[in-house]
Amino acid sequence: MINKLRRTFSQSGPKLFLDLISLFSGQGFSMMVSFLAFAYVARQLSAEDYGMVELAISIAAFGALVIECGAGTIGVRELAKRRQDAARIASQVVVARAMVMLVVLPLAALAAYIAAPDAQALWLLWLFVISLLAAPFKQDWLLQGHDMMHQAALAQPVRMLAFTIGVFVFLRGADNAIVVGWIELAAVALVTTYYLFAQYRWTAPFVTGWRLREAIYYLKEGISVGLSNILWAFMLYAPIYLIASMGEATQAAWLGAANRIVISLLTLSFIYHFNLYPVMTRLVHDDKLRWERLVTSSIRLVSWGAVAIALVLSLFAADIAALVFGAKFAAAGPALTVLAWALPLRMISGHSRWSLIAAGGQKYLLQAEVAGVATLLAVAITFIPLWGAAGAAAGFVAAIIVSFSITQVHCARLVAPNRPLRAMWQPFALAAGLMTVGHFVEISFWAQAGSAALAYGGLLVWNFKGLYADLVRVAYAKE
Repeated sequence: MINKLRRTFSQSGPKLFLDLISLFSGQGFSMMVSFLAFAYVARQLSAEDYGMVELAISIAAFGALVIECGAGTIGVRELAKRRQDAARIASQVVVARAMVMLVVLPLAALAAYIAAPDAQALWLLWLFVISLLAAPFKQDWLLQGHDMMHQAALAQPVRMLAFTIGVFVFLRGADNAIVVGWIELAAVALVTTYYLFAQYRWTAPFVTGWRLREAIYYLKEGISVGLSNILWAFMLYAPIYLIASMGEATQAAWLGAANRIVISLLTLSFIYHFNLYPVMTRLVHDDKLRWERLVTSSIRLVSWGAVAIALVLSLFAADIAALVFGAKFAAAGPALTVLAWALPLRMISGHSRWSLIAAGGQKYLLQAEVAGVATLLAVAITFIPLWGAAGAAAGFVAAIIVSFSITQVHCARLVAPNRPLRAMWQPFALAAGLMTVGHFVEISFWAQAGSAALAYGGLLVWNFKGLYADLVRVAYAKE
């Protein structure tokens, strides 16, 4: 058994697993460095200027999301079908994004002009808007399509490290907020240089002779993905807006605290599927039976891991919220208990969502997210008056369930039949049973936590042989 484990985790075979470690490491390093940078910025600037920095980041982040417009995801799909055209595909994705940028840039500049209270704040916002000129050249998708996850994982740490060094070296004094804008511009220029170098060095040469019709193809194909991403961003933050607009300011604080914890964890879902998407795309077109086996194994592994995290968050919700945000935020416990289950549901549903894109069914993904938004609004508005922050959280989880159900139906129809419930029911059933017993049976907290750990660990050991086979299949999926 030891030899088997050593072989599974060696450097010579499990590329998907090793790529995942690189991506997680890069993201973790970026989050840590980002925390240090913004803690320093917040201490150097006045509260008003720091608020302007956060606003500038929000405008730039939303603008970049619109400019991306799903074109990169479609580019990965096209690379899987015709790798020999990589250079041409890379150029067309850039042109497609540049066309969207020409519309987004003046709108973002206008939004900054309206929001800025004074000239210095306006220049700060405009510097972040100018950074959107680099958005078309964000070539992480090109590295993704070539299964170069180690190189893709370097980009975000490069950017955040440059930004952090910049603020520590150049930001001095509370009236110098505009320096943050120049530092952001320099960090974006550096990471864009890295992307261009990575394309030239590792993937495809630069070509000219762009055809507008081909660029429009990526816009048409990617618009459903882009709108789906925007709707997902809306679902992440709409519950806080709803609960605040209904006059529940305190409940909005509890929901916001729980939401920040869960949003950080939901990054795991994106990274995992970012890594899995290229191989799923190839299998969707070349070997549907192998795709089905890979997806089933992946869902089983993801279910056991993500449900364990959700169970810990649920059992220790009040303590975790108090530890992160302060003792008074223990009241965020009920909202975190509900929101925690968004993580396993979103990670599992990602298999059908990304497979639909691979199969050219991204319009069904958009339909699913529209249905999710409608569900969120209906459930949250109904239950916020009854449960407060937990009611808003319930709307978000319900939205994910509805979206998951719709994408699963279309994935089974367009790609191949698969049975996610068969792969995921055990950990979910065990977690539901443990939480139900803990709610109705009078036992101490630590007795409940210990019983949960023993029961969950025991069932994991019981399923070890099958889970080990799943781990090997997923780890070696890129071989």
